[in-house]
Amino acid sequence: MEFYNDPKKVDEYEKMCNEYDGSELYEVLSKHLKENSTLLELGCGPGNDIPYLRNHYSVTGSDLSDEFLKRCKERFNDIQFIKLDAVSINMKETFDCVFSNKVLHHLTLEELEKSLKRQQSIIKPKGIFAHTFWIGDKEFTMEGMLFVFHNRERLIQLISKYFTILETYDYKEFEDGDSIFVIAQNDR
Repeated sequence: MEFYNDPKKVDEYEKMCNEYDGSELYEVLSKHLKENSTLLELGCGPGNDIPYLRNHYSVTGSDLSDEFLKRCKERFNDIQFIKLDAVSINMKETFDCVFSNKVLHHLTLEELEKSLKRQQSIIKPKGIFAHTFWIGDKEFTMEGMLFVFHNRERLIQLISKYFTILETYDYKEFEDGDSIFVIAQNDR
């Protein structure tokens, strides 16, 4: 994902996300995750969700991009940020919740399943899986990055192999029904 290590591309991405408002997602998350719970954000990018998350949870940010991590560390010096691959999630620490916002769509189905298995091992028992996905039937590569739009039923079926679905929330990012927020519980 060299795209997100190029400062000019990261500038473009940040500009594109300038009007981002995650309040709809935060409302759903807050129904399932208690205040002050530990939360790992997979793929925090420019940190658009951090202001809300850090006011409600004990947050650790992560990304694979050195450029995003550098910028987040400068913006949010009270938060721990670590370099982390969303597939291998090479860490031993456990969390009450693992959250991502449009990150796991960069993974192939095989990589997504590996990520789910790893998340199951770092989410505490009865902890929360909370991720957004694109819904649709296409897959494409843009500037070297994979974008996978998931069939809703197949996605829920895959996640259900590892977690108990608590809520699915369909929402609009660009078009009606193009996105889903999946909240699930680790019952291991």
